[in-house]
Amino acid sequence: MKDIDNNTTAYIQELEDKIVDLSLNLKSCNNKLTTFKKDNYQRTRTLVHNLKNPIGVAYSFAEMIADSSENISKEKLDKYIDVIKKSTSFSIELLSSLSVINSLNAPDFTINLQKTNYCNFLNGIVAKFNQDKISKNRITTNFPNGEINLRIDTHKIEIAIKNLLSNALRFSKNNTKINITVVENENTIETTITDQGIGIAEDNLANLFDEFYTINTYCEYNNKCVGLGLTIVKQIVNYHHGEITVKSALENGSSFVISIPKS
Repeated sequence: MKDIDNNTTAYIQELEDKIVDLSLNLKSCNNKLTTFKKDNYQRTRTLVHNLKNPIGVAYSFAEMIADSSENISKEKLDKYIDVIKKSTSFSIELLSSLSVINSLNAPDFTINLQKTNYCNFLNGIVAKFNQDKISKNRITTNFPNGEINLRIDTHKIEIAIKNLLSNALRFSKNNTKINITVVENENTIETTITDQGIGIAEDNLANLFDEFYTINTYCEYNNKCVGLGLTIVKQIVNYHHGEITVKSALENGSSFVISIPKS
């Protein structure tokens, strides 16, 4: 009889321990859900705020064209159309970036790692940029002579590299160069993108990878900045178990360093 009582007590204790564990897990899941809802609300609120102005501007200028289509000069028409194009371009870029953020945060997100000739992969990205009118022949490379193979999700890493190169071009003058250097360390492959642009103040570095964080709202060509590019870069690098760091100073350019483990 005593053995039965002992077994019952142990069983009850085991059930109580499981209930406590389930309660703690439920609380943790509830906290995560609350955080997700809060982040999603804030993201939607910021998105709406950032889209209202460019869409409103595009609509206003389209109305101006429609109302004075017979009397408007070609010079003024071209100016109005340019404003519409820039406003809609910003809106599309913002929505595209948000789409990438949402896909990276999706519960079913998976990363597709493939053994890749890394320097050849980067050369392909640089070639596309160097064909563009604005960035033509401005990007230089400094790669090791030997072949470097790295397991990466090529689609995601291409997004990250393109975002960094676009930022480097955005905040640099036309006559400056952007350089990509690849270094093979014992356990990691290090990719450094360096520009000769306007640089970043030390006070801004801590928040640089936050969503919608912008320092210079407009670049040299008056294209408005979205503030999601570096957030996307950091998330992609994190999914590769890597890290990204930045060194910068005002008027002295910036260097972004991506370090990814070899295996």
